[in-house]
Amino acid sequence: MICKLLEFPTAFAHPRTSRRTKKNSVNNQTDPAGTERFITAPMSACLDLIRFAAAMTVLVFHSVQARLYTGAFPRPPMAQHYAVVVFFVLSGLVIMTSAQRRHGKLRNYALARAARIVPAALIAIAFSTAAFLLARAIGAPLLHYDQWGELSLRAIVSPMLFMSESPIGSGPLWNPPFWSLCYEVWYYALFGAAVFLRGWHRAVWLVVFAVLAGPKVMLMLPVWLIGVALALAPFARKCGWKAGLLWLAAGLALCIYQTTLVIPAARTMAHFARDVGFRPGFSLFALSDTVLGLGVAAVFIGLRPLVNRWPGIWLSLDPLARGVAGFSFTLYLFHWPLLSLIKTFHLTAGTSLPAFAVLLLGMTLTCYAISFVTERQREHVRRWVKYSVLHIGEVRARRA
Repeated sequence: MICKLLEFPTAFAHPRTSRRTKKNSVNNQTDPAGTERFITAPMSACLDLIRFAAAMTVLVFHSVQARLYTGAFPRPPMAQHYAVVVFFVLSGLVIMTSAQRRHGKLRNYALARAARIVPAALIAIAFSTAAFLLARAIGAPLLHYDQWGELSLRAIVSPMLFMSESPIGSGPLWNPPFWSLCYEVWYYALFGAAVFLRGWHRAVWLVVFAVLAGPKVMLMLPVWLIGVALALAPFARKCGWKAGLLWLAAGLALCIYQTTLVIPAARTMAHFARDVGFRPGFSLFALSDTVLGLGVAAVFIGLRPLVNRWPGIWLSLDPLARGVAGFSFTLYLFHWPLLSLIKTFHLTAGTSLPAFAVLLLGMTLTCYAISFVTERQREHVRRWVKYSVLHIGEVRARRA
């Protein structure tokens, strides 16, 4: 698996493809070498809906956790954390599929990742910091959540460098969910170094990125790599709908079974962390999360032939799926400071379920509006950064 991943650019740097293969590649069915990809057009719509459902799961259960609603409500432990595991598997799968679809160039890869992540992340940091300062300025009681509620220069700068989860990191203010983005950015960096670099450059940068990321981030890397493996595994693309039902059942069973492993696995990780002298943070659940990641991957394998069996249904849902998935990243990054402000100003729903639904709808629509200046601007950001890089290169060339 690792060798195949590291040798990936050789296979796709100069593909010899027919016109039919290129057409299929454009239609999101095959990679440039003519191999059918895991994410087909119908499966893409399905995964977009799953991504949005995971983001809404985080919003709902964080809102209940913050006691915006105190009435009767199912409270499965760690539901919001499990949604993040789904994000990690999806991320690895999508990044590997994207790399399969495009010619292997590090610059293009870096520009695409930066354009999606950086604007939304910086605006989210500014927004959560402003929300924190507003609450403190009016004398409202502050919601304190460990390193996410202490004002300091480090709490602002380290998340801007995506090092909040490193041994020297902290913050950001009033945005605990930002932890998973810090993990994901370093996985992008490690993936880029492994796939697009060669020789000693690859080895050096892999070590540098691993050290900068820190042990907490590296402990969860296997979960993200499950998604990468899913994109590469031939068997995942070959099962029929009957086998898909078995994969789906097995995946769901494994997801349920891992809930029995959470506490003993967390204790094992806590003992290990204490022995080596570091705080694991959310990686306390890395062992059970890996099992959950395998279950999620099995569910995806099972869904694929079922979704492809009735493509018309999913293709008809594609506009909706793209629309809701198009602001799920913003929903994830901005929901915590929003619900913290609501809590600060005592605009809670109490035991009223309709009022809670109104609050959830309001936060969702607010994040949708914010997405027009965050992730929906990524193509403009990518083009601007690409133009700036090319312009700087031309200036240097003229001076030389």
